[in-house]
Amino acid sequence: MLKVAMVGNPNVGKTALLNALTGGSFEVGNFPGTTVEKKEGRAVINGVEVEFVDLPGIYSLEAYSLDEKIARDYLVNEKPDVVLNVIDATNLERNLYLTLQLCNLGIPMVIALNMLDEARKRGIEIDAKKLEEILGVPVIETIAVEKKGIEELKKALFSPAVCRLRVENRLKLAEQIAKQVVEKKEAFTYLDAIDEVFTDPLFGIPVFFSVMWMVFRFTYDVASPLVNAVDLAFSLLADAIGSEGVLASLLSQGIIKGVGSVLVFVPNIAFLFIALAVMELSGYMARAVFIMDRTMSRFGLNGRAVIPLIMGFGCNVPAIMATRAIEDWKIRITTVLINPFMSCSARLPIYILFAGTFFPSMASAAIMSLYLLGVLLALISAFVLRRFVFRGEAEFIMEMPPYRIPKFSAIAKLTWSRVKHFIEKAGTVILAMSVVIWLLTNYPSNSIEESYAGMLGRAIQPLFAPMDWSWELVVALLMGFVAKEVVVETIGITVGDGLAGLLTPAQAFGFMVFSLLYMPCLATLAVIRTEAGSWKWTGFAVVYSFSVAYVVSLALIKLMRFWRW
Repeated sequence: MLKVAMVGNPNVGKTALLNALTGGSFEVGNFPGTTVEKKEGRAVINGVEVEFVDLPGIYSLEAYSLDEKIARDYLVNEKPDVVLNVIDATNLERNLYLTLQLCNLGIPMVIALNMLDEARKRGIEIDAKKLEEILGVPVIETIAVEKKGIEELKKALFSPAVCRLRVENRLKLAEQIAKQVVEKKEAFTYLDAIDEVFTDPLFGIPVFFSVMWMVFRFTYDVASPLVNAVDLAFSLLADAIGSEGVLASLLSQGIIKGVGSVLVFVPNIAFLFIALAVMELSGYMARAVFIMDRTMSRFGLNGRAVIPLIMGFGCNVPAIMATRAIEDWKIRITTVLINPFMSCSARLPIYILFAGTFFPSMASAAIMSLYLLGVLLALISAFVLRRFVFRGEAEFIMEMPPYRIPKFSAIAKLTWSRVKHFIEKAGTVILAMSVVIWLLTNYPSNSIEESYAGMLGRAIQPLFAPMDWSWELVVALLMGFVAKEVVVETIGITVGDGLAGLLTPAQAFGFMVFSLLYMPCLATLAVIRTEAGSWKWTGFAVVYSFSVAYVVSLALIKLMRFWRW
């Protein structure tokens, strides 16, 4: 078997090239012990099985970042047979910096000079033969998205060569080589004019929010019929099985509803990743990140954190998964941990119930205040975490890829790889925990008041004595751990129409705030565990969010009582 390591800068088309070489038969996972994404694919070429490992996009092998360390360690320790160095023809000099570092490793190499079509549109011509002579390794011209040059590249993988250069200076030699092989003619296109608008500090921001609004509507509104269909299907299946007997109850109320609580998110996740794939593959994502970077850097984040935070208004589960676009691990984990403060759509039924009951004349203002409070606390939390826990600069390097029209096949493959990852990882955790919740609510009695959940609610209720919340509301919060919508359902079971008599407006608003801020739901915790790569940070998310929720909600209750609410 021939082992090929694919190495290159971010946005040079490695994934498109991997698609072309393997026919799309690759899997996405993480490097062991990390949250850094790894793609592996296999293909049979000339009767030989070839394994491709797509390493993280990096700019150098200096190992300043986790991605660089992983790539360098893989090349040094795993000793691949061939390094397939993918180069963006639109920016040869910058790409050669990494190429020359690869030369120093002494591993046989083949260069794929990719995106030639984009280079030619910009008036850039590269003498591939001369570059091959200088480096002493095969240089194959490719356009991965159109599968041009793929057959030539496959042949070259069996005749790689060790680069003849050994380099002392990171930068000077790359400049010298680029001058010898690149001929550039100035060419200002309509895409350059569009770019001037998209990256403009004044016009770029409203364009960005307009695009994100469309993504938001596409992800949640367009997917809504499918979400309802999945929800209905599982409800009908659960009803068909019924709940008579222990086994039937376990299947319908535990396993089926547990699995359904995961799969109901799949349409949202799929639509989100379709939208993100279009933004990434078209080249717009990099522009959005660029214009928001200055604002986010004030809170210790960078521009890449903007999109996951906005998507959190729909659902924290796909929003946290969207943090994979953030290369810096410290910024990524910070974004993961603060994302649950963004008020997801699952909390909206709670807001509507309580605002309509206790604040009928100003319900919309009460609900809007919760959304704004969530954003404020998320940014404050980011500032605190980055200052005291995940210290480091928020600077990052980002390449501006050329604009492209994404191909349907590339969008579909990228979307499926991410959706499949969610189903496999989060689904198993949800299934196990849903069975546990079923046990708590059905034993020793199937009456929720006499169940272990009811007992637990009474046991925990003293913790909320300063808020004067009844045990029924405490049980509702406990059940909200599975899914926030369950809070309203539990209140309906335990309280019925008597909610108005249980709380004052101050207590009700405090409950709404607590519902906004306290522990993320089970699905969100499962994804935090997957993306953070450690139960430690999952536990931190639970403790931190609960503490913030407790302090803020209690403070607001006391303050509103002082104002005689």
